[in-house]
Amino acid sequence: MQFHESVTATLTEGVGTRRPGGDASRSCGARSRSRSRTGVVVLALLLAGGTAGCSSDGSDAAASPSPSGSSAAASVSPSASPSPSASPTGGGPVPTPGPSVIPKVSRPGQPSKPTITAGPATFSRSVTYSDGITVKVDKVTAGVETGQGPGVFAGREFAVFTVTMTNGTTKPIDAQQVVLTSTYGTRGLMAERVYAADTGAVDFGGQLAPGASVTARYAFAIPTKQLGDVRLVVDFDGAHTSAEFDGDARPAS
Repeated sequence: MQFHESVTATLTEGVGTRRPGGDASRSCGARSRSRSRTGVVVLALLLAGGTAGCSSDGSDAAASPSPSGSSAAASVSPSASPSPSASPTGGGPVPTPGPSVIPKVSRPGQPSKPTITAGPATFSRSVTYSDGITVKVDKVTAGVETGQGPGVFAGREFAVFTVTMTNGTTKPIDAQQVVLTSTYGTRGLMAERVYAADTGAVDFGGQLAPGASVTARYAFAIPTKQLGDVRLVVDFDGAHTSAEFDGDARPAS
């Protein structure tokens, strides 16, 4: 510190003084000819690693360089790194609002527009068609995913719908083509199918013979607190409108 203060004092006396009316080049030239003072200043600045000279606007400058590893580098923590994206527990894909009317599935060789209709029902009632087909939600159970693996989100809540279809017609129904869709909440968010083993889900399949019934289990990612406002649509062929269930789907206590 004493050496630095001595250099600064010498610089102030010998370099920093300029004559009134003198330009920058003359000031620099005069100082360069003052061997008794300026020579000492230059030597001291070189030893200190500094620089003294005439700036482009005629001002004098003295600067002390930063040590190896500049202050900019020192201001960055060596352990600093981008924080990983936070994933909510049991997240899964973010749901988006579904259409107000779930469109019918297009099936080759079947009518493009249904001719046999039935109105929607609550989850405690069945949807019944005039030709004898009935669809009913037997029960709804809530659960939480606990497994691991592709497509599994541990901690995600889901609802399992146990659905029974009865064929009261004289023709078989291809249950392999049954498609279920569900939405929930005031915004009608699309519920994703859940295939985790702990859901016990079993899809419809095969041929449903006349007079026979078949039961299946479908799981959807629906938060338990949203089960009070749910829509479940069962689309089983092209000739019938889809069986729709709306309302409170909370499991019976």
